Amino acid sequence: MADSGDDRSTGEGERFARLTRGVRIDLVIAVCALLVSSLATAASWWQTRVIQQQLSAQVWPYMNVSETVSPDSFKILFNNDGLGPAVLRSVLVEVDGKPVGGFVGLLHAVLGTHLRSRAKNGEIALDLSTLSPGSVLRAGETVQVFSLTSKHYAPLLFDALKRIKFQTCYCAIVPGSCWLADSSAGGDPRPLPVCPPVERDLLRSDDTTQSRVI
Repeated sequence: MADSGDDRSTGEGERFARLTRGVRIDLVIAVCALLVSSLATAASWWQTRVIQQQLSAQVWPYMNVSETVSPDSFKILFNNDGLGPAVLRSVLVEVDGKPVGGFVGLLHAVLGTHLRSRAKNGEIALDLSTLSPGSVLRAGETVQVFSLTSKHYAPLLFDALKRIKFQTCYCAIVPGSCWLADSSAGGDPRPLPVCPPVERDLLRSDDTTQSRVI
């Protein structure tokens, strides 16, 4: 009778051991399946990220500000030297580190007020662009945003260039891809997720009205 009890105990022990091994195998299979699924998800995420980066590179704008000067004129140009359209969001103009709000303010800060009456022979002409927030510059496009024609003032304005700084914030057509270009900093524009609001934004100035009283 004792042997019969021992046999039952041994059989139950063997069944329990087989069950335990089965559970362990199932657990290993489940863990492996979870690991494979996680790797597949990570690979898919990485592939999507690479595709997004490639798309961003294909539509990447690159804004800069340039100037041209002649004996009787001074011009400021906005250039998009990138591969995709640049959506202008804000432009901050500073003279000696202080925001001036617009090109007329720039002229007054550098050259003083009552420019027309002080110009020799009264010869002075001002041409301003009508860019606004959301204006788009195509890839490779250059826009003349400011032109001063004056044999007296043009050389003076050119000599004061080191006092003038432009901070241009613009975005690509891909959401979340914006940059801040600083004309005084050199190097590449700084990436931003979005362009922050700017007080005294050049793109929101009333230069066209003020230009009558330069």
